Amino acid sequence: MLEDQFTIAEQSPSERAVITSALNLFIIHHENTINVAQLMKAVGVSKATFYKYFANKEDVYAAILLTDEMALTSMLKDLRVYGTVSDLLEQYLKFRIQHVEKYRVLVRLEKYLLEKKCELPRFTQWQLLRRQHVDEFSSIVESKLSRMKPIDKENVRFYYGLVWSIANGVANLSESDFFHELILDRRGFTRFLLESVSSIGEGK
Repeated sequence: MLEDQFTIAEQSPSERAVITSALNLFIIHHENTINVAQLMKAVGVSKATFYKYFANKEDVYAAILLTDEMALTSMLKDLRVYGTVSDLLEQYLKFRIQHVEKYRVLVRLEKYLLEKKCELPRFTQWQLLRRQHVDEFSSIVESKLSRMKPIDKENVRFYYGLVWSIANGVANLSESDFFHELILDRRGFTRFLLESVSSIGEGK
């Protein structure tokens, strides 16, 4: 089960406002085109307030990633108790692709911070929390499926890899003109993906 291996400080209203506004801004305008001054103006916070909570713009990037990942914690806990593997796969994928524009931003921010070899505390916390979530996800799969059939513990992470790969694929392909030519019914395609991963989780 997911254990609190480290403590994540509760966010202040000002922090949440910066994080939410920055994410919304980056969805509309590429983050590379937005500087700290523009971000502060968009959020409506002073320079003193901004730097009270964030070291720089990269720290905002890390805070966006961490905040998004934190939203998965309660979902995984609930699914361990009440859900099936089908529910787990479907709900995780839905969480990632129902707002694909947001997920594209998250993927870009992760890539940027990894390339910069970022060592900011929030980024380290995000990396740790994501690893915990992978472990929790895999543990849920193992505990649910082992009741129905023998399962290879070495390959139990394939289930996480599946939905993670689909989410990243959708995020990348949805920027392609051919994707929009190929998939005219975006909602229908999303339903198709969710139903497909759900059927895999039935363990038949």
